[in-house]
Amino acid sequence: MRSAIVVAALVAFAGGLAGCAGDQGSTAQTTPPRVTETAVSQPSGTQPSGVPTIEILPGVIIPSLSGSPGPTVAPGPGDTGMPSRDDATVDARDYQQRDSFYFQSPTGNIMCGILADAPFGVGCQLSKANVIPPQLPNCDDAPNRKVAVHTVGGKSEFLCTSQGIFVGEPVDGTNKGGGATLHYGDTLVVRGVACTSSQQGIRCDAAGHGFTISADSQTIF
Repeated sequence: MRSAIVVAALVAFAGGLAGCAGDQGSTAQTTPPRVTETAVSQPSGTQPSGVPTIEILPGVIIPSLSGSPGPTVAPGPGDTGMPSRDDATVDARDYQQRDSFYFQSPTGNIMCGILADAPFGVGCQLSKANVIPPQLPNCDDAPNRKVAVHTVGGKSEFLCTSQGIFVGEPVDGTNKGGGATLHYGDTLVVRGVACTSSQQGIRCDAAGHGFTISADSQTIF
């Protein structure tokens, strides 16, 4: 009788050990694997929905849509691609009207502005276009359909405008708008933008982007 009790006790003890081993194995199997969290970076320049995204290039000052000064991105090492004030041959203050700068070609056919309070950057428009760029098929040089070009935020594009976006107030006692004359061979430098007047038209550069414009030809780069 005593032997039977001892055997039963040994069997129960062995079963208990087996049960503990089974519990440990179950716990190991149900422990979730460790997950390494990886942060996903958002694309640079992303803005809230409904707000235009403007690509910022090194060294470009972009006018704010609200009229406040835009952000300045520090240039990288080496050449910034921006024109130097030493390139200017005229005093920018002679072309300033409030916070913007306006000028026109000697013929008065090209009127330009370097704007501070609108999302147009630097641009020019024609009073009379002999050639319409193919990018503006519906711009027929009517009084309310004038050929224009502009550069802002590292992007240049053609415009067909019904308003004098780049036309300054009259100066020198005349009634014709457009601002002071930028004579052939002269260069105006303002806010990292350089515009040069020649008999071939007006050329404006802003950190490697810009345009040329005349009655007979308009290009962007």
